[in-house]
Amino acid sequence: MKRTLFCIALAVTAACAFLPAQETGSKLLLAFSSYRERPKHPNIFFYEHDGVGTGKIVGSVATPRAMASADSHPTLSQDGKSCAFTFELENNTGRIQFWDLKEQKLDVLAAVNTSPNAQMSPSLTGDGKLVAFAAWNRAGAVGQGWHVYLYDLAGKKFVDLPDLNHSLADDRMPSLSGDGRFLAFASNRKDGAGLTDLYLYDRQAGKLVAVPELNSKHMDAQPSLSADGNLIAFVSDRPGGQGGRDIHLFDRAAGKLLPLPGLNTPSHEHSPSLTADGRFIAFVSERLGGDGERDVYLYDRAAQKLLPTPGLNSKADDFDPSLIVVKPGE
Repeated sequence: MKRTLFCIALAVTAACAFLPAQETGSKLLLAFSSYRERPKHPNIFFYEHDGVGTGKIVGSVATPRAMASADSHPTLSQDGKSCAFTFELENNTGRIQFWDLKEQKLDVLAAVNTSPNAQMSPSLTGDGKLVAFAAWNRAGAVGQGWHVYLYDLAGKKFVDLPDLNHSLADDRMPSLSGDGRFLAFASNRKDGAGLTDLYLYDRQAGKLVAVPELNSKHMDAQPSLSADGNLIAFVSDRPGGQGGRDIHLFDRAAGKLLPLPGLNTPSHEHSPSLTADGRFIAFVSERLGGDGERDVYLYDRAAQKLLPTPGLNSKADDFDPSLIVVKPGE
């Protein structure tokens, strides 16, 4: 009897989690990079969607049109107040910058960019207090190459990640869970299953945790975590997909891949961004019929279909999505 009631409770919880956005008053906010206004250098744009089929561009990072900088890899805090991104001035190394969506202003935060070498691909926690990023040949790292770092924006200090950056391989593409406990990243470490593998670091335990059945003998990269770190969206060129690179979703608790009917095509799909509750996935596709060579798409796992996104894509390349659900009052 108790088990039955528990199962019913889980079912009700899952159903409530997947209520239509218009019934909860929530909206989706998408940050992405695009060449639409600067043909040679991409900029960051923001797109608001009702979770059903209506949306519009609601702003952009105010990088001067004439500035020769590439703005890419945006990441949003769950409250929709902050957006970190990679800023790469032409002929200079990449830096991490922050855009305050409420104040509409940039914050470079020099303390994060203390290395003269490249720092890229930021990932924020849900509350926007921690940012992870990849850095090239940063002082104190084991050997030359890419490593993953974590900075406490509130405490204004780097956070120790014991036993993480002790590899001579390249560790890149970090993704933080919304609660900040888990940190996923891609690496070509020698102990991996394939060419590039996904690793999961547990900050509470201070070590890497095994994720059986996640990786393949092929390329697995670009992780995106749910709020609790249980779901991992990623890209892979493993056999059995629709063709090229496909988006996959792994459930750690169940130890298996979850179906994503109607998401992938024979063309390349990549750069997934998973909402905190795991319902929506934004991703990039190079499929035929898009507005440009690369377009951003929005997938609803509850409805098991792509959602209309009027006004989102352009004839130029649109890529690097970051997706959150913004609740009323946030």
